[in-house]
Amino acid sequence: MRVPTPCGAITVVVASLTFTGVLGSFPKPPAAPPLSGKHGAVATEVAECSTIGVDTMKAGGNAADAILASGLCVGVVAAYHSGIGGGGFMLVRYPTSSRKHAYEMIDFRETMPAAGNETMYVTNSTTPQTLSTIGGLAVGVPGELRGWEKLHKRHGRLPWKALFQPAIKLARHGFTVNVDLAAAIDSGKSWIPNDPLWAEVYAPNGTLLREGDTAYRKHGADVFYNGRIAVNTAEAAYARGGILTTHDLANYTAIIREPVNITYRNSRIFSTVAPSSGAVVLSALKVFEGYPANFKQSDPEINLSTHRLIEATRFAYGQRTQCTIVTDLEKFYLTPKAVDNVRSQIKDNQTFPLGYYDPTKYTPLEDHGTSHMAVIDGSGMAVNLFWGSQVMTTDGIILNDEMDDFSTPGQTNAFGFLPSPINFIRPFKRPQSSISSSIAEDLLTGEVTIATGSAGGSRIITATMQELHHYIDQGMSPAECTHQARWHDQLSGQTFYETGDPALGVPAFSNNTVAYLAGLGYNMTTQGLTGSTSHVVARAKNGTITAASDPRKAAGRGAAF
Repeated sequence: MRVPTPCGAITVVVASLTFTGVLGSFPKPPAAPPLSGKHGAVATEVAECSTIGVDTMKAGGNAADAILASGLCVGVVAAYHSGIGGGGFMLVRYPTSSRKHAYEMIDFRETMPAAGNETMYVTNSTTPQTLSTIGGLAVGVPGELRGWEKLHKRHGRLPWKALFQPAIKLARHGFTVNVDLAAAIDSGKSWIPNDPLWAEVYAPNGTLLREGDTAYRKHGADVFYNGRIAVNTAEAAYARGGILTTHDLANYTAIIREPVNITYRNSRIFSTVAPSSGAVVLSALKVFEGYPANFKQSDPEINLSTHRLIEATRFAYGQRTQCTIVTDLEKFYLTPKAVDNVRSQIKDNQTFPLGYYDPTKYTPLEDHGTSHMAVIDGSGMAVNLFWGSQVMTTDGIILNDEMDDFSTPGQTNAFGFLPSPINFIRPFKRPQSSISSSIAEDLLTGEVTIATGSAGGSRIITATMQELHHYIDQGMSPAECTHQARWHDQLSGQTFYETGDPALGVPAFSNNTVAYLAGLGYNMTTQGLTGSTSHVVARAKNGTITAASDPRKAAGRGAAF
């Protein structure tokens, strides 16, 4: 989000959220607001929530206020994957007293409850993955409100209570079910009508809500980590076999971390550190920087360029298996020595078996200690922010299912990641996340140019990286960036590519490029449009700020003024 700040300063905040939710409703939207303006722009997956962010800035708020109000709105409307029952990360660019800018990362990732242990999903069931995704054992200690609180205390401008009012109003007075929510409700048709708490909101009178219906939820945001709501939250998890306690909630804290950054051509890119995956994006881009990349999608050179970028990504995913906390090792992978080493192993005429990308071949032997939104304001401040565990509290809070992001010995998680010992369960530990929100600024002027990131599990990393590539290397507009077919490779033995959807303005991935990559040895696997949805807010040299939302979420739209 973008909001004017004193002294013409530019602050960028990028927040990516993992699953959570508060139920609610939303009035029918007014005429669509503009997507570009001089004062600020917001991009979310819910058009009405983008408008709320802009309205917050118009009322005197800054980007921190706007992302907070928009995020609470998304948690009401898109409760199937976002809300106060989860957590995430924020990347914040803010003005300093010397009229310069600094960056910080706010880590409000969910944590494993105190009673968690490494084999809890193996010893409790013959289907451990189900336990890590559905029911009480899937629930981690939510961090979202602590994250919003930390952001507001450090950077907010408007009163804390005022930022909750739009979401509370929606929850109490109702909102129109959009196409994305309708699809999510339909996906739960086998169990939503059978649970009184869920049915009250999504299947009143025993009938599932459909697109165009009005949904209501009379519960608004309130005290979360202590008192009655904390008790209700712990009881809801316990009733479904969980181990979350009021003690876990009371002791949760959001952490300030130092982001990582690289120079990349004419830009400096900042991104989030472990346990998120921003450094994975930066590592791949830094390796790719050694090759020319300003080709159009129709240029013949795009085939070789795509191969090089995929190879750099494979090496970066290999590095991801080594980093779960902020360490010197993570920074080592961005050093010239490590980058040159990786680049030297990329061959233009072939790809390799998965073991080729093992980072231990070039890693020092010393032991070294994942809904998205984006906003930029006129002063330069910017913010880049299904049904989870299927556990809802009596306060209407949908609890996360983020514990599947941990590794369990001998088990592959829901996103296809193989188990990694450094990501095994420990009490109070924060699991790895694919979240990789990023902010780029002009290398010479220091002016912010783009805030971007994505939602959608393991595809967050490659979606975010491709948005940066499209914008910085290929000179695409924000809308063009989000309307490109994507590829995805996470060292699983398959390289996926989208078939596109002309109705949404997303072309099919080039058949020529597919054939080229297959000829190099890639196991090319087709798929429809993925669930990974990205957002881009960019600032042109003339000061115009433009928002673009991913067409993969039909209800998404940006707003600007």
